[in-house]
Amino acid sequence: AHDEAASVHAFLALATELAAHGAPTEVLARIHLAADDERRHAALVTDLALRHGATVPAPIITPTPTRDLLALAVENMVEGCVRETWAALSAAHQAKHAQPPELRGLYQGIAADETTHAELAWSIHTWLIGQLSESSHNMVTAARRAAIRQLHTKLAAHPDEPGLLALGVPARATALHLLTGLDAALWSLAA
Repeated sequence: AHDEAASVHAFLALATELAAHGAPTEVLARIHLAADDERRHAALVTDLALRHGATVPAPIITPTPTRDLLALAVENMVEGCVRETWAALSAAHQAKHAQPPELRGLYQGIAADETTHAELAWSIHTWLIGQLSESSHNMVTAARRAAIRQLHTKLAAHPDEPGLLALGVPARATALHLLTGLDAALWSLAA
């Protein structure tokens, strides 16, 4: 719930920064739609968490100045093309494997939206990479590889907690298998 709420602000900040660099109107509109999706996700998941006695800390928002295109391209690659793409696949797994049936429907909707957000990240990547030099392309590629390694390390160290498994979170071996497949099918083929 915390992460979904933080994503609203991240998308709005991204739209502001990309608008300052002249990003296409269609891309900016899609970013605002993604922020709306995250608002909805945050409300749904917060409600569910509160009903089960959890507390949800509010995200701490730190304003950032408009960054250059390379910094935006690196962040978009790491947060959007790698982490958001992984989140979409993980949510799809949860939609099929969550033990409480009510969560399967919730995760189906979230997985569909996260898939759209991952597609948006790749669209943003295409626009950004077209604005950058070849040496900058190499830096974005290096950031992608580092993000994949970090995700692999995180998943490999993640314990198989029964509570998380009941929520449909992939077990460690399954997560690593899914990650390897995602890398082979998408990330390693990316420009």
